[in-house]
Amino acid sequence: MLDWLRSLSLSLPSLEPIMRTLHAITLSALIAPLSAQAFSESFSYPDGPTVPGWTQNRGTFAISNGRLAATSGSTWAYITKDGIQSTNCVLDGTFFFNANSGVQFAGLASRHTGTANDDGLLMTKIQNNGGAADLDRCFAYERPGSANSVDIPGGTQAAFCRMVTLGTDFWMEIDADMDGLYELQISPRTATQIFAAGLVGMCGYQTTEMDDFEYFDAVLVPQAGAIPQIGTSYGLRIASTTPNVPFLAGLSLGNAGVPLGDGRKIPLSMDALLLTSIGNPGLGLTGLTDANGDATTAVPLPNDSSLVGLRLYAGAFTFDGNRPLQIGDITNEHGFVIQ
Repeated sequence: MLDWLRSLSLSLPSLEPIMRTLHAITLSALIAPLSAQAFSESFSYPDGPTVPGWTQNRGTFAISNGRLAATSGSTWAYITKDGIQSTNCVLDGTFFFNANSGVQFAGLASRHTGTANDDGLLMTKIQNNGGAADLDRCFAYERPGSANSVDIPGGTQAAFCRMVTLGTDFWMEIDADMDGLYELQISPRTATQIFAAGLVGMCGYQTTEMDDFEYFDAVLVPQAGAIPQIGTSYGLRIASTTPNVPFLAGLSLGNAGVPLGDGRKIPLSMDALLLTSIGNPGLGLTGLTDANGDATTAVPLPNDSSLVGLRLYAGAFTFDGNRPLQIGDITNEHGFVIQ
């Protein structure tokens, strides 16, 4: 690991603009509170049916002890965040089994039309499917319609879940042991009707509790077939909202978040690997988005067996001269283990 870091030599004269930006990010990280890169919600409101800044489109919801839960029983209920319209995005949430009801679910929704109907949207959910008192199965639906699903071996009482909406595909990733890596994934489901931008939010049935909603306005996922193996380059795909602009990707050993001071953060940790990877153009982690706002990049992994088992996080952002610190869209973090 140390040898790899040493090999990432900096070329400071050519990197002066990037390093100035990074210096500003570092200063803001010292003075700004931790918050999400595009939007985050901790549901830290007084107990009751009022959820400020959100619209309860179908069914009802309430705050209880700093968490959100549907309160309309056997209704597929949806609540959306006011003011956010998105086509491609990543949504995160934390979900908790509630022993007060049997079959129950909660989850995430995108491309929602804002109506009171249970249609015209994409959604994913983590569910107690009966039997054991836990959350044990996850689904991805285009409403109305059937779903793709995956079981959680042994079930769980709580999990981090992620919904990725990208082009015609959407899926759910599940971190059932809550260690920071999504070890399960529902096979991508292809949308057949719902392609336009829509609202983002959460969904519920019975009393599963939910918390820590996050919205990312750009998407970072592995390229098809990519494997993070030593001696190869690990391909990543970026989908942003902005065409023909520079982007920069970076690596970190963690995902604590680097606040920008404007309610956003880069979802990586401010460590030596981040500073070095962002500061080295020789890694090839920079470029331009195309006419659709998309781009690809690749992480070069040395042929060094000592790196096997090392967990890394990747993230990326675009540049926008009209945004704070000139940072535009910011992707989700993508965690992976070198093989």
